[in-house]
Amino acid sequence: MNAEPGNPLCVIEAPKLNDRMKWISLGMLAVTLASCAPTSLSLGTNVNSPVDLLPKTPEKGRLFTYYQPRAQSKWHNNWTLPLDLTGVSWNDSRTATLISRSHVAMAAHYMRDSHTPVMFHDRNGKPYERYIVSTKVLNGVGDIAIGKLNMPLPKEIHSYRLADAADATKGKAVIITDQTMTASIHRIGAVYGKGIGFEYHPDIDPIYQRNLIVGDSGNPTFLLKNGELMLLETHTTGGPGAGPFYGDPEVQAAVRKAMSELGN
Repeated sequence: MNAEPGNPLCVIEAPKLNDRMKWISLGMLAVTLASCAPTSLSLGTNVNSPVDLLPKTPEKGRLFTYYQPRAQSKWHNNWTLPLDLTGVSWNDSRTATLISRSHVAMAAHYMRDSHTPVMFHDRNGKPYERYIVSTKVLNGVGDIAIGKLNMPLPKEIHSYRLADAADATKGKAVIITDQTMTASIHRIGAVYGKGIGFEYHPDIDPIYQRNLIVGDSGNPTFLLKNGELMLLETHTTGGPGAGPFYGDPEVQAAVRKAMSELGN
């Protein structure tokens, strides 16, 4: 059985049985092996660009083979698999991104309401259901709202650190997400105070581009730093994308203040 890089193998040894029982043993072994799923994958600390993950044959970055909001789902075994996107809630186009065990970031103009579940799926596709119980809109620092969840999430669901301003250099490749549950690769076009804008990457296949549209608001953009996904932006505008810059010190201070006021 092949394993993804960094994924522990699920090794099961079949017992030695007589010929009459071998077909039963092999059948049980096949079922058990099929249940083995990746719990974690490591990019390695030397990975700082999503371009390094791309296969020789261009392939759209679909995140799921199949997705069921409140049931078992399956992450797609493609170039996106090493990216830990368990902390993004995909069950509603009003996307929520986990920034602590109890807090999510959203677009202020497109917030998840308190009656819609916020579903997350771990690396094995197991669903976790939460609800937003209170929200703070961050006036003056961009199109951001912070929501508090009714219960903290376990470590199986990844929460994202905010990007560092020094890492957001013009031309740097970033990972764009959208309401179709697809990862694309654009690059930083400009940082302007508390905002950031992207442009299409001219050096890779257009299959990795996304023209952001209505409904993509609030979906996160990440940059890779030492193999870790860092939250860089949540979409406010369309095209190649633009929105609040989470690397800006004033934005970071406002986010942390909101989290503190909302409580754990």
